[in-house]
Amino acid sequence: MIFDQEMCTQCGICAEICPMGIIFRDAQNMPYIPDNMGSACTRCGNCEAFCPESAISPLFETEHSVIDDAVLPGITPERLGLYMRKRRSIRNYKDEVVDRSTIENMLDVIRFAPSGVNNQPVHWLIVHDPKQVQKLTRLTIDWMREIVASDTPNPMKPVMQGLIAAYANGKDPICRGAPHLAIAHALADNPMAYTDSIIALSWFELAAPAFGLGACWAGFLKMAATSCKPVTDELGLPEGHAVQYAMMFGYPQYEVCNIPGRLPSRIAWK
Repeated sequence: MIFDQEMCTQCGICAEICPMGIIFRDAQNMPYIPDNMGSACTRCGNCEAFCPESAISPLFETEHSVIDDAVLPGITPERLGLYMRKRRSIRNYKDEVVDRSTIENMLDVIRFAPSGVNNQPVHWLIVHDPKQVQKLTRLTIDWMREIVASDTPNPMKPVMQGLIAAYANGKDPICRGAPHLAIAHALADNPMAYTDSIIALSWFELAAPAFGLGACWAGFLKMAATSCKPVTDELGLPEGHAVQYAMMFGYPQYEVCNIPGRLPSRIAWK
């Protein structure tokens, strides 16, 4: 990164908020990173984000939003709370395809989700063709049939039997008729990949309504994608990558009209 000496006011904020503690100040209070510490930078962007003079060069070449209070006033707790409480797991979808640009715009927001040591390990596979989604549903049901028919004990057998029966009756109990799937995948040997993927998918689900979409966690598909070779082969992930989790999404068939209650927060104070 580069500290612009003309724009910098030597306020010292960047040195204070650097999570790695590698930004120092010279005799003139100008920030700098010692040569032997440069490799420790995780490119988290804290210094760039909190610099009031924008005196620190961008750490990535990708485009990003510019904060403008005149355009984006502060979001009140009430408005944010209403939006978040209105979130629902959507299991009924319109028979309508979401255009790729909408999905790309949403993922452009989601790429700012936090990750451990700013590793940003999450890759996305978007199953955009509804017929491919249906095929993955069928392969998952076939996998469940094999498990139910085997002599190997499995606590999920009773649940799988119900799902198989629903599928036989013309329903989609795996992807709920959603036209699309978002599959987060990453290197299988990355110990933080699962947690980082869950965070990114949580952002995905929370952002979806702002784009007119709804989403739901695809747990049964995830189980099949990590246990069933036909499903894994169908996904065709890069070598060394593994499915971390999956989410179905599309345009909701129904509008959320009310916010159901939840248990009160269970908090312990010390």
